[in-house]
Amino acid sequence: MINGRYGRFGALIGVAYVSSTHCRFLIYSTKNAEVLAYHEQKLRQIVHQAGWLEYDPAEIWKHMQECIETAYKNLVILEINPHDIIAVGIVNQRGTSVLWNKQTGQPLHNAIGWSDCRSNAILKTLLHNVRHNVDYVRYRSGLPLSSCFSALKIRWLLDHVPSVSSAIKEEKCLFGTLDSWLLWNLTGGVETGVHSTDLTNAHYTGLMNLSTQQWDSKLCQFFRLPINILPRIRSNSEIFGYVLEGPLLGVPIAGMMGEQPACLLGQLCVKAGQNVCTLDDSCFVLLNTAKEKLDSATGLITGIAHKLGPEEATNYTLEGAISNAGSTVTWLREKLRINTEINSNDNVVESLNTFIGENSMISSSCSSSMLNVECGLAAKRSEITLVPAFHGLYAPYWRHDARGIILGLSSQTTAENITQAAYEATGFQIYEVLQAFRRDTPNWDRSSIQSVLTFGGDYAENTHLVQFIADIIGCMLERPQTTSPAGLGVMIAAGVTMQVVSLQYALKMYLPPTDVFSPTTTQNRRELLYRRWDYAVKRCLHWNNYETYEADVELFGQRELDPNLPVRRSLPGSLFLTTSFALLLLANYLKSNPLK
Repeated sequence: MINGRYGRFGALIGVAYVSSTHCRFLIYSTKNAEVLAYHEQKLRQIVHQAGWLEYDPAEIWKHMQECIETAYKNLVILEINPHDIIAVGIVNQRGTSVLWNKQTGQPLHNAIGWSDCRSNAILKTLLHNVRHNVDYVRYRSGLPLSSCFSALKIRWLLDHVPSVSSAIKEEKCLFGTLDSWLLWNLTGGVETGVHSTDLTNAHYTGLMNLSTQQWDSKLCQFFRLPINILPRIRSNSEIFGYVLEGPLLGVPIAGMMGEQPACLLGQLCVKAGQNVCTLDDSCFVLLNTAKEKLDSATGLITGIAHKLGPEEATNYTLEGAISNAGSTVTWLREKLRINTEINSNDNVVESLNTFIGENSMISSSCSSSMLNVECGLAAKRSEITLVPAFHGLYAPYWRHDARGIILGLSSQTTAENITQAAYEATGFQIYEVLQAFRRDTPNWDRSSIQSVLTFGGDYAENTHLVQFIADIIGCMLERPQTTSPAGLGVMIAAGVTMQVVSLQYALKMYLPPTDVFSPTTTQNRRELLYRRWDYAVKRCLHWNNYETYEADVELFGQRELDPNLPVRRSLPGSLFLTTSFALLLLANYLKSNPLK
């Protein structure tokens, strides 16, 4: 695929990557997918109150400019010809939403993060209007009603930020996810900025019709949003525009993808039945369903894997989104001051290794004679269950009103027990999504679904944790040694546009070495602990019955002070006795005088 007019690394492709924590710019060799140079800047997360998450869009654009310039300079220092960069791809966290003034280029408000739940009040009203049918718009968008998608974030901004409503009335407002914001700025901003997005990001707004793959006017009407502020929807592999400033002047922007679909492509899971799990602050599990668009009956998202060209077929996914995974560990460390670092905490390692319990194979780190002495945490551990539904549960429940709970606390509970329960919670949530995959594909040949789960993400770097997850979910995990799978995914998309990469070439040349983790626990042990987890989830779904409790107590108090209460209480019984006696008389009459 690569001709001789480039240097020893072949054609190069740059990737602008905005995750939930960092801005990065990576420069890939299309010859072997090696990252030749990169630079990153940490993102500042703005939290005004619990459940809110914002980013400064101007700061993101500034960081990305710095990353591009530094990575470009690093390439020159390595004596690699920067003119071999033939294209740029953009990959980003989906759902994070920006509104800006197209005449000034200034953001109208901070970008609202994908996991921000400030719009829960609007969601609650919508659910009430549709009789609490969380799947009310799923047949159009493929998504349940949830605050994590962009539509409700736009609605909240329109309702609460005067400058937004003014800009919309004056037709000066543009909306975009972070890919659109970067694209608009890279291609000239106010003067010549291109206002576009790709299918995978458009889908996560909740405003795109999954069948037509265009904005849906009825969805916009449902959320009461103007359709004219939305960007143009395009495939993942085509020329979106050209960089108009900086060291990459004139380079085409040839690929764009959302982070999780890009991970699926970057892990080379391109066949039906292959699945991938990305474990960071949140967790996403995707099943590639190829060209088959499956409507989930189990609370999963029907999503888009990729569309590698305007005329190419669309590939779909089933997706389970888990809101709190690594963020649960962060909460333990920052809010409860618990040491959660597995490698530096022997007690945590020991408790993870003893997840298998007394009735199964013994971990290699503990002999059977040591089980009750040095590995005694196994039995104690099983008493603790933590459900980290800090701001609701996503797949497969989609309950914005759920809240986190810890069950099984005793005077013997330790910090290590709580830490393991937090890691275990992630494993069980992944397990629930994998089981939902099976239920949503009843007609599939079971042998067509990959028996291993491809694992990646920041938290996948810890070997103890990955083995622990394998024990919980009961299937083999593969951890490819891929640097930034999402970056590689959009590099492939851009390479397809520029005709220097194909899927066949990527499968042949980009497959990395892989670590394999097999489960060591027994099915009985796993099912026992899962039943405990399932019980805890049901409790957290109904934790807030107390909201009606105080109102009920007040009502009961008012009734007890009512002097006529005994009379009214007796009315239903009196009516029952009276009507019963009347019906008995009528029956006897009809028996004696049958109708002719």
